Amino acid sequence: MFNVGDVVRNVAANIVGEVVEIDGDTVYIEQENGAEVDFAASTLVLESAFQARHSGGVQEEAHAYDDTYQTVIDNLYPAMLEVGQVAHAKVPTVPGVTPKKWDELSALQKLNVISDVTDTPVKNWIDASKPGAKPSLSTLQLSLLADHQKGQK
Repeated sequence: MFNVGDVVRNVAANIVGEVVEIDGDTVYIEQENGAEVDFAASTLVLESAFQARHSGGVQEEAHAYDDTYQTVIDNLYPAMLEVGQVAHAKVPTVPGVTPKKWDELSALQKLNVISDVTDTPVKNWIDASKPGAKPSLSTLQLSLLADHQKGQK
């Protein structure tokens, strides 16, 4: 489970610390400020696992298509990018995790946000960006922006 020296988090209490002792199911952790607290082991997670899950990082295999995602993002209308930025700004924060700003997101992360808010799979965006695609990227964006504006009224 945990070992002395592991950095763990109690998510509910938003407390992070280093494991200094384990006594049965009780784990004693020392916080950065020197305070020592204890929790049941079942209420703790490894900090590295927590950060990996909530940091919004991109899995390594996804990097194989970075150029493709960037090409789509580069060809989106400013209004479509704004739809993504507004949606990203509304994402609830997770205690203990510093949210990334829009400009810090990878092209895939931006495309995922835009895909979620428009209910359009990433594959559709990629397909529409190819030469001769039906619908073209321009047509796809215009129809989605029109739908988005109707939904705001």
